[in-house]
Amino acid sequence: MSSTVRLFSRLMERHLIWVLLAVLVAVGLTVPGFASLQNITNVLWAAAPLGCMVLGLFLVLLIKEVDLSLESSFAFAPAVAIVAMTVWAPGVIHPVLAVILTPVVGLLVGLAAGAFAVNLRVNAFLVTLATLLVMRGAVVFLIPEGVYYLPAEYTYLGEARWFGIPVAIFVWLVLYGVAYIFMERHRIGKEIYAIGNNEEAAFLAGVKVHRTKILCFGIAGLAAAVGGLLEVGRLQSVVADLGEGDILMVFAGTILGGTSLNGGIGRLSGVFGAVIVIAIIENLMNLTGIEPSIRQMVFGCVLLVAIYLASLQDRFALHASRN
Repeated sequence: MSSTVRLFSRLMERHLIWVLLAVLVAVGLTVPGFASLQNITNVLWAAAPLGCMVLGLFLVLLIKEVDLSLESSFAFAPAVAIVAMTVWAPGVIHPVLAVILTPVVGLLVGLAAGAFAVNLRVNAFLVTLATLLVMRGAVVFLIPEGVYYLPAEYTYLGEARWFGIPVAIFVWLVLYGVAYIFMERHRIGKEIYAIGNNEEAAFLAGVKVHRTKILCFGIAGLAAAVGGLLEVGRLQSVVADLGEGDILMVFAGTILGGTSLNGGIGRLSGVFGAVIVIAIIENLMNLTGIEPSIRQMVFGCVLLVAIYLASLQDRFALHASRN
């Protein structure tokens, strides 16, 4: 009996999100148009930018920290790159160079916020909240009316298609593939989990705790900037409110995917599945014509479900470890 309980606990701990995804797909099959290839492609296309931000928050939560500024990095990095390309140095910064500049800006912002929080031992919640406000204000200052008719080279990754599939989906998958290699096959991944589980023990084991934590913030900023680049390409424009309020969905996706707010617990496959779940929920609401005001309530319920499932998975993980 104990082996059956242990197996069930492990399944609930690691695969609950996939059960939820299967249920959603089953419901979606009853909705006209859901199962079409074009609709499925659109779901994944819309999920890619969110998935990039979720990946960033996933890394930060693993080290038992939090980053609220990701939604602003999502808009700030493309805004800086585009203004640099069109206003500051139009003859110097080529659109391809602007594409490279976008994740670099996100990386630098993340590293700066991480260094401030970690080295000065300031609460990361407050630091990234301030960073969020500063960057959002900067975006409004830089592009108050938005920028449209962007060069094709800049929007390529978010707009173009390969074999009928948006390039953004490939970028998203590659990003997660690289993250998987580092988290599951590289020393840095083990150090990140070690810090989240017990920071003091990780330090005594020789892990460079401060450096690793700052690196996580930097990669989170980079991932959010890549997501912003994909979204700008998909929308063919960058506006001041790009990504505004998305941090709530980013938290929902990360927690729904089984990442613990207490650090050290979470799997990339889980957050990947959670992003698809959120994208399908939004798609189903679009197909069924649910009003925007109701959608806010639905996503609020999704967040509550995510919190409950996270606590449920923690309990199953604890039960599995005791047996």
